[in-house]
Amino acid sequence: MTKLTKEFIDSKIEAPKDGQRFYRDEDMPGFAVRATRKCKSYILEKRVGGVNRRITIGKCSEMSLESAKTQAFIMLGEIAKGNDPRTGVRINTLGDVTLREVLQKFLEIKPIREDTRRNYFYAVNRHFNDWLDMPITSITKDMVEQRHNDLTVSPNRLGTSGHGRANNALKKLSTLINFAADRYGTEDEPLIKTNPVSRLSRNRSWHRIYPRQGIISDTKLRDWYRAVGTLQHQVARDFMLFLLLSGMRFGECRKLQWCHVDFKNKILVVPRELTKSDREHSLPLSDFMVDLLRKRYLAREQSDWIFQSIRLKNRPISASAGMVGRVRARSGIVFTFHDLRRTFLTMGEKLDVPPYALKRLVNHSVSNDMTGRYLILDIERLRSHMSRITEAFLEKLGINTADMKEWKPVRESDLKEVTQLLLPLDDLKTL
Repeated sequence: MTKLTKEFIDSKIEAPKDGQRFYRDEDMPGFAVRATRKCKSYILEKRVGGVNRRITIGKCSEMSLESAKTQAFIMLGEIAKGNDPRTGVRINTLGDVTLREVLQKFLEIKPIREDTRRNYFYAVNRHFNDWLDMPITSITKDMVEQRHNDLTVSPNRLGTSGHGRANNALKKLSTLINFAADRYGTEDEPLIKTNPVSRLSRNRSWHRIYPRQGIISDTKLRDWYRAVGTLQHQVARDFMLFLLLSGMRFGECRKLQWCHVDFKNKILVVPRELTKSDREHSLPLSDFMVDLLRKRYLAREQSDWIFQSIRLKNRPISASAGMVGRVRARSGIVFTFHDLRRTFLTMGEKLDVPPYALKRLVNHSVSNDMTGRYLILDIERLRSHMSRITEAFLEKLGINTADMKEWKPVRESDLKEVTQLLLPLDDLKTL
């Protein structure tokens, strides 16, 4: 240490050939001059909460020694109050910010879709529940590696591999750690120097996830439909069938409301806020699909949702895997909700539905294909393809539309009787 004076700074402190040199003041602990090849600067050093902090006050050529010390005293006062004078963030939160706090701030300020918010909240609270109240800086590479292994070997509720879940959970954790490093750290004092999740990349520990190819084959569709018919609630039966016939994504279909249905023109208009592609989707409905929705409308019980919750009033049907598990157990067919979408696409391909038409029906993006970008398909042309796909499914499912009761308006007093099964009772008795 030395007694810093203007004369000493001007005549004794020279620019180093490389790196930086520090000259600390013996009269004012923490106050110093930092010399680099380019300039000399006044700085303040302070250790708070186990973390060394170095704050640049200003260049020696631009302010006097007295002014720099005065500014240092002001900064020390802010630090004593628990504030970082550079960011306004309380100092004791910078090094000790927890995973829970990072998640809350991330969900608060990030412009992400509502489904994405729920996915982050669910993944972190489910897979890192024991880390929530730990400082995010205390998460180590070993902890990350072990948690990735644990999630890998633990099967999910459907009994399938945990590879995808492990990758997904740790990628979300990595995003949160990067967010914390950017928000709470500085260039001089990074909160996290190396993201601990990076070990998975360096060790090539990420699981290779192959695109799922699961579908329900034509020979198994009738058995699948019979098992669907045994579900206790009509809304669950209708929901499963509509998913197959529409090719919609599960998350989009379950949130459909009656205001999205145009019965007159037989069109389902899915608003952009519901779609994965972030664009409105107009889906032409076949006659059978319109009939199914009309029956649902009669039994709606004043709900805004087409497929309302079985237990909760005026809420959409649950995302629970329970109905899938029951159908799987009763049919012996292993499938997921998204397999129904792939089955729809496969049926369309078998019927030689033009690729662009099939993409429009399932609202797949064609933005990378110049032909697709300029090809505008008429809704009625799409309806003809949708009707062909529906008819093919009805045949494979064993549904004889001639035996179905024709829909007609009913009186309010008759609504309780609108509980027609999609599957004939004789077929149910054979299960």
